[in-house]
Amino acid sequence: MRCAIAVDVGATNLRLATFTGKELKDRVSFKLQGSVNPLNYIIGYLEKFSKSCNYIGIASAGPMNLKKATVTLINYNNLTINYLDSLKGYGKVYITNDCIAGILAEKKFGEAKWAENAVYLTFSSGIGAGVMVDGHILIGKDGNAHEVGHIVLNYEDSIECGCGKTGHWEAFCGGKSMPKFFQKTTGKIVNSPEEIFKLYYDGNQKAAEFIEKCMNINAAGLASIINVYDPEVIVLSGSVYLHNEELFLKKLPQLTKKYVMNRMPAIKTATLREDAVIVGAGILAFLNGKLP
Repeated sequence: MRCAIAVDVGATNLRLATFTGKELKDRVSFKLQGSVNPLNYIIGYLEKFSKSCNYIGIASAGPMNLKKATVTLINYNNLTINYLDSLKGYGKVYITNDCIAGILAEKKFGEAKWAENAVYLTFSSGIGAGVMVDGHILIGKDGNAHEVGHIVLNYEDSIECGCGKTGHWEAFCGGKSMPKFFQKTTGKIVNSPEEIFKLYYDGNQKAAEFIEKCMNINAAGLASIINVYDPEVIVLSGSVYLHNEELFLKKLPQLTKKYVMNRMPAIKTATLREDAVIVGAGILAFLNGKLP
C-alpha cells in the first residue's frame, strides 16, 4: 500500500504524520520558536519513516519560489529553505503553500467537495488562502497567488506587517499582529490574541470595540476575496478562527455583505479543522505534486 509523509510547516507549529490516502498515522508535533530550524525535526522524522513512506508532501507557510524550490519562513528570522536539496535521499519531495494544501483537503474530504470555485481561508498567526477557480488551483509565477493576508486595506496606516510592509490585512488581524494593533488602538499591552478575546468575552468595553473593528476589517478582506474570485464556498479555519468560531460566524457574514458586489457564497467551517493542511500535504504527495 502506498504511503506518504505529510508535513505542515506553520508559522508557530510543525506537524508531521504518515498518510495512507485516507487517514493520518504516526502523528507528532513541535512548537517552533525563535531561530529553530524545522528541518532538524523533519529529518529526524524521515530517518524513522522514509523507508516505508518515500513520498513526502510539504505544506509550508510562505512566501515561496517554486521554480527554485525555496520557502522563506518570515517568522523564523526569514530563514530560507530549499526542501528539495535539504531532503535529497529521503524520497520524492513535493512542496506547496499551506493554504493550497488546505483547499486540496477540503475539496477531497470536506466542505468544498461539491464546488468548482472555492476558497480555504485561515485566520491563524497570519491570514492566508488557497483558491480554486473553475476547478483549478491558482498558483502564480512563484507560487504566491493566494497571499490574501497582504491585501492592502489601509494605505495610510503605518502599522507594519510581519513581511515588513504596511497597511496589510494581516498587519491588523493576523494572530501575531493583533496584540500590537490592540495596543495602538486601546493603549493596553497584551501578549497574545487569546488575551484579547478573553477580555472581550469577559465584557471589557475596549476589547469589545477592538473586536468589532477587527471584524469589520476581516469583513472588508473577505469581501475582497469574494469580489475578486467569486467563490461558491469559503471554508474557514486557523487557530484564531477555530477558538472563536461562534463569534466569527455570527458577525462576519453580516458585516461582509456591506462590501460585497458579487453574490454571497456559503461560509463554512473546515470539516477537517486544524488537520486540513497536513491532510492536504499528504494528498499533494499522492498527486505527485500535480495540482488540479
